[in-house]
Amino acid sequence: MYSKSETLLIKRFLFSKKTDGYISIFAWFSILGISLGVAAIIIVMSVMNGFRTNLTERLLGINSHLNIYSAKTLISLKSINTLKKNLENFDYKTIIESIETQGLIINNNISRGVLIRGYDKINQNHYLFNKLVDGNIFNNASNQIIIGDSLANLIKVTTGDKIKIAIPKTDKTILGNIPRFKTLEVIGIFDFGLYEYDSNLVFISSELARKLLLIEENSYNQIEIFINDYNDVDNIKYKFTEIIKDNNLNLYVHSWKDKNSALINALNVEKNVMFLILSLIIFVASMNIISGLIIFVKEKNKDIGILKTLGMEDASIVKIFFSIGILIGLIGASLGVLIGVLITINLKYVQSILENLLNTELFAEEIYYLSSLPSEIKYEEIILVFITSLLITIFSTIFPALRSAKIDPIKSIRNE
Repeated sequence: MYSKSETLLIKRFLFSKKTDGYISIFAWFSILGISLGVAAIIIVMSVMNGFRTNLTERLLGINSHLNIYSAKTLISLKSINTLKKNLENFDYKTIIESIETQGLIINNNISRGVLIRGYDKINQNHYLFNKLVDGNIFNNASNQIIIGDSLANLIKVTTGDKIKIAIPKTDKTILGNIPRFKTLEVIGIFDFGLYEYDSNLVFISSELARKLLLIEENSYNQIEIFINDYNDVDNIKYKFTEIIKDNNLNLYVHSWKDKNSALINALNVEKNVMFLILSLIIFVASMNIISGLIIFVKEKNKDIGILKTLGMEDASIVKIFFSIGILIGLIGASLGVLIGVLITINLKYVQSILENLLNTELFAEEIYYLSSLPSEIKYEEIILVFITSLLITIFSTIFPALRSAKIDPIKSIRNE
């Protein structure tokens, strides 16, 4: 609790007159420093959260949560049926057989390496179905292909155009081994919003894929499984591994975490390091509080001496200067949270304004995989940042507050 005299002195010291305005200047600069530090941490952590969530969702929207492969390169229909018989109690969305290989797309003098996926059919449950921006889904046609919008722009084609596709499989001729080529019609163009896939992934029918790879009928080289909760993938992976062992199938399971472990770990490390680095901003701002309060205590020696002469206790003087530091930290942290949340919510508008002002692209999708700057506010992290900044401020205020109580009133009044 504060007495009336303590409250009055806190107000007078914190919001001093224009003729004695050092403390006001010091207070505002300290508040500004803490506010910018807190806002920077919130914005960066929100962007990192959004980047991870957005990237994970888009990766899993295109790639299955679990993939089953054969140690012999091909999976027979018999093995697939055996697996499906054991999936009655599994929590999964869908299971899709597919053929995946690499190839080369050629149009005129432009060529591009691509990842080719072949499916028997693409229905409403398929992840590609709602991502088409032009054209249609193929119907088991052996001469049709669906490509991404970024790839279409790179090789300068649109729906209805003809392109060539080449795969590593070769034909033996009198002139030697020649890669297998096929002329296909671009029947559809998709947009996943993920540049890496929009520029490198194409879809054809599994019938065409078998002909190009010389694979026998009803055979596949992978099984894609989509589950309801992708965070539970490790548990589902273990169950599938047990099924494979129990049925003596020559198969193995790979999860989305296995495929993207390096990316996930990199994002986690980067987020933690950025939090530590940006916390230094708050620490530097708190140094302003220490130096400012020490100088302020020095300048107020006479006032402190008079207050002690009038009978004010050391505890009250410590409380006054400690409260000044805490108020500066509280106001700065609160403003920082407000600024950080407002900028994060309107991040796309801020990005657009900066790009127009600087006349440059700040977030190139070719580099960052995503076509727009993502953000996701986690309020538990905001609370953590707020509490951390307050704790740093409290520790920074202790020393100058204790120093104020050690002033000798007789020496201070005599010196003045």
